[in-house]
Amino acid sequence: MRRSDRIAAGVQLAATLAAWMFGAPAAAADGRALYATCTPCHGARGEGVSSTGAPNIAGMDAWYLVRQLNAFASGVRGSQPGDTYGAAMKAATATLTVDRDRAAVAAFIAALPRMRTAAVAAVTDNGRNYFNAICSACHGSNGLGNESLGAPRLAGISPAYLSRALAAFKSGQRGAQPQDRLGAQMRAIAGMLPDARTEQDVIAYAASLKP
Repeated sequence: MRRSDRIAAGVQLAATLAAWMFGAPAAAADGRALYATCTPCHGARGEGVSSTGAPNIAGMDAWYLVRQLNAFASGVRGSQPGDTYGAAMKAATATLTVDRDRAAVAAFIAALPRMRTAAVAAVTDNGRNYFNAICSACHGSNGLGNESLGAPRLAGISPAYLSRALAAFKSGQRGAQPQDRLGAQMRAIAGMLPDARTEQDVIAYAASLKP
């Protein structure tokens, strides 16, 4: 065997061992393949599909995606009466049967370029003021989220989805399960917005922020 061939073989062996030991290359490849089941609703680029009610998820933090996928898998999400979107998502993610698959999909989505939602209502001072007074403590004044607090990015997310999520927290479709501590916190905070107009103003402001 020539010296160059021995080097190439050594590099290949090292890559194979790294994939076996750490799983990073394999996880990335699996994530791309597994994401195919998400494409009909969330789009090939994670841009979201308004007709299905699925939000734009491209570039969403992996830690948050894993938490939500685990919540669907365990029934914390998607099992409440009337939560048709959550039930559909729970069914769609049933193919992700192990932690490794959920982590791989989350890593693939997190690596997709972020994009701002196209449909944003006019931003008002009311929305900005209430967002900064109530939401920014956890989600940040830039709406980019805070992993240490378990608060996801809101900036640039579809306002239709944010509106539906807020309604779900208020109704108990989300945040009512005993094991959903972070959801319960969000449910309590959602009740601090005084009226429907303010809710929509806050949503429009969050969606308008740069993702």
